[in-house]
Amino acid sequence: MQFNSIHFIIFFFITILLGNILKNKVQKFFLLIASIYFYTVSNTYFLALLILSTLIDYIAAILIDNPERKERTRKILLLVSIIFNLFILGYFKYAYFISEILSFIFQTEFRTYNLVASSINFLNSFPIFKTSLGFLGFENSALDVYKDKIILPVGISFYTFQSMSYTVDVYRKQISARKSFIDFSFYVAFFPQLVAGPIVRATTFFRDLEVRLSVLNEDIQIAFTRILIGFMRKLVFADNLGVMVNHVFANYQTLNAVEIWTGAIGFCWQIYFDFAGYTDIAIGIARLFGFKFDPNFNFPMTMKNITDHWTKWHISFSTWIRDYIYIPLGGSRGSSFVVYRNIFITWLFGGVWHGADFHFVSWGVWQALMLSIHRLFVQTKIREYFVNLDSKIYKFSSFLFTSFCLGFGFVMFRAENMTKVKAMCKSMLLLDLEKNPVDSWTNSNYALMLVICYLASYIFSKRNIEAMSVMENKLMYANITAIFLILFFGTESQTFMYFVF
Repeated sequence: MQFNSIHFIIFFFITILLGNILKNKVQKFFLLIASIYFYTVSNTYFLALLILSTLIDYIAAILIDNPERKERTRKILLLVSIIFNLFILGYFKYAYFISEILSFIFQTEFRTYNLVASSINFLNSFPIFKTSLGFLGFENSALDVYKDKIILPVGISFYTFQSMSYTVDVYRKQISARKSFIDFSFYVAFFPQLVAGPIVRATTFFRDLEVRLSVLNEDIQIAFTRILIGFMRKLVFADNLGVMVNHVFANYQTLNAVEIWTGAIGFCWQIYFDFAGYTDIAIGIARLFGFKFDPNFNFPMTMKNITDHWTKWHISFSTWIRDYIYIPLGGSRGSSFVVYRNIFITWLFGGVWHGADFHFVSWGVWQALMLSIHRLFVQTKIREYFVNLDSKIYKFSSFLFTSFCLGFGFVMFRAENMTKVKAMCKSMLLLDLEKNPVDSWTNSNYALMLVICYLASYIFSKRNIEAMSVMENKLMYANITAIFLILFFGTESQTFMYFVF
């Protein structure tokens, strides 16, 4: 179910109303059922996968948490949880990609076995299966899409990471395993963050589940302000920028370097507004139920450098790969070779997590390269000299350079294939001698919009919604402004971008 749909608005108000009337176990059970409904609106069949993943990790965590269990057995149980989650994620998200690689290496065709199609065909041989589907309102023809190709289940990248981190934390003895299956299922399936994050840590969720925060007037003000700002980011900024970005990436062959650069920087802002908007809505909704999730974005486009950017962008993901991949590999400990190896492995994983294609791999490698170069630069006397000088020119130059590096990298992220990546990057680096890099600037009006975005982001980065809550007039003005912008500048709404991950 999309946040930007009439269906969700109706669902939201019914859930808020009943969810706050009901109390304790009844409330948890109701919100779990509501979350399942939210998920099954997009597709019902993959609910079984969500339940299976939840059940495996629930049982594994309880067995791991047994104090009498031997360490070797605990490790085996943890591996079962990790391997299962990575298997379902790998199969549904990377099966075709892996087949493509194997076909290229061995110069023969490797076909992907469709487990879902095979299962449906098997079940279709039983009359009771068809009868049950009819009772639930399903037409057999609606299943045909699952027989044609492997469909990526909505939210699988997020809920597998969230569930997997829980069993790891139990193994590390950072939290105790939950005895209640309802509680753990609620943690995995809670609808605001189920399909596109943020990736909520078990410690955060169960802290608020055990001692539910009172939803006071101040919380309601903050929550609705965050929700409205989220919709404004999505409908006003992300969707409007998307028009220009889509044009640039569809017509890159006829555009010059300046126009492609505008599209690339525009995509940085589009994906930021889109994803930050989604997580603003998710965090705001959770707040109305007494859950205080950590912010997922902290004005990352006002970064000082690439390292600073990744402390502010998709924080729940960047901290996840830091805590569960980078640090277990050794982190910053060891020789320079080991440290840079760890950076590249971590960000290679980060790139692949976003999608099964070489352009996502190249994006991950580009992030690792930028972070590695910055780490090397930080250790030089040149950087020390400029820092001591406290030069505004140096700070602005650093910001500008990082912005262009991000834009260059996001071309790899947004392009559908490496052929397009190569062609666009060639034009951006002025290596396409057949084009005049500045003969026109057809999207210059969007360039002005991007400058305004940078300036506004810098100004608002000095404030936050929590601080605004004590200034009721400013909060009211923020809400009125958000509503005005949505009504008058909102374009035709598009699907949230991170739904595909």
